Amino acid sequence: MMPLQNTCTKVIITPQSLSAAGTATEYVDTLGYDEAAIDFIMDSQAATTSNPAVLKLGEGDTSTAATDITAFVGDATDGYTIPATQTTPGVTRLNVDLRARKRYLALTVTVGDVACLVCAVGTFGKAADSTTARAGMAGVADG
Repeated sequence: MMPLQNTCTKVIITPQSLSAAGTATEYVDTLGYDEAAIDFIMDSQAATTSNPAVLKLGEGDTSTAATDITAFVGDATDGYTIPATQTTPGVTRLNVDLRARKRYLALTVTVGDVACLVCAVGTFGKAADSTTARAGMAGVADG
């Protein structure tokens, strides 16, 4: 069996256009999963100095309030460095060990001084069967 057969992919932030300094925050339920790879996707920008002002992950017991996870607060002292905006679409991945986390994760992005298209998906792993319902997809092909 391939480990990727035991994953579920969820859209966290639906593709949307954010105006300059616009913010998007969405919650995802991680109940039953051990790990996650959250991919934040940002459209290309003409100015490579316009990286997101905020790109962070929080956790909470409900889908209405979250506390920042220090390691996943972009450009914070104990966090990670938010990559510069690219002239081609770019992906920033946050790999999260969910075993020590609360049930809900909240992904927040505030774009810089230029409007852009953003979205985020998460791949969540656990030991399970490889059904399409579990995978969160319309269809799954294994090979």
